[in-house]
Amino acid sequence: MDTVSLRGRVESLIHAHSRDYVPDILSSGFSCERCGWCCCENFSIRITKDILRPSNAISIFPDDIRRIMKGKGLKWDDVVQPDIYSCLSDGDKIWAIGWILRRNDGRECVFYRDGACAIYEFRPMICRCYPFFMGKRGVEVMHCERLEKKMAKENAEEMALMLKRYEIKKLRSYISIMAQLGDKLSFANLRMLPRGYEGEVFVCDGERVVRQRT
Repeated sequence: MDTVSLRGRVESLIHAHSRDYVPDILSSGFSCERCGWCCCENFSIRITKDILRPSNAISIFPDDIRRIMKGKGLKWDDVVQPDIYSCLSDGDKIWAIGWILRRNDGRECVFYRDGACAIYEFRPMICRCYPFFMGKRGVEVMHCERLEKKMAKENAEEMALMLKRYEIKKLRSYISIMAQLGDKLSFANLRMLPRGYEGEVFVCDGERVVRQRT
């Protein structure tokens, strides 16, 4: 992954029309019923041989965090923590690549309460797009327990536009994080934060580098 190819992908998406994604979204059979399945840890994604990422370790943008803070009257640390599943070390400091929504002791999103999302109207872009994401061959669908009720075309068009915007924002964020980390960024060096780690982490989120205690 390099910045030239990422910028090329951004340009390609900018000139693509979101309506091209609508047929795949409609054919998925998905319509969100707000069941909360995706808010809970239901499976793990193997990132490397040493990193298993929980399905609900949700990476979010600083803009998402600020929207939740403003909408719910919360502080930054109430909403997120450093992404402990995407860390690097240069032998002196530990660097985390972005933020994830906080999870409770039961491994659920902290905002999943009484069977519902407590921040639904302020939820992050990634949650608004789930279970859809942009793959190499267009729209792909992640696992969801409710792929059984087709959404309305109008809603599919809104989802397609959101998906395009999310993918562009995600790629631009990658480009900024790569600039922040420089030659420290290497997939081979990716690590989980050690269990029980207490100390400082430097979080690179594409906007700034934040010194954070865990």
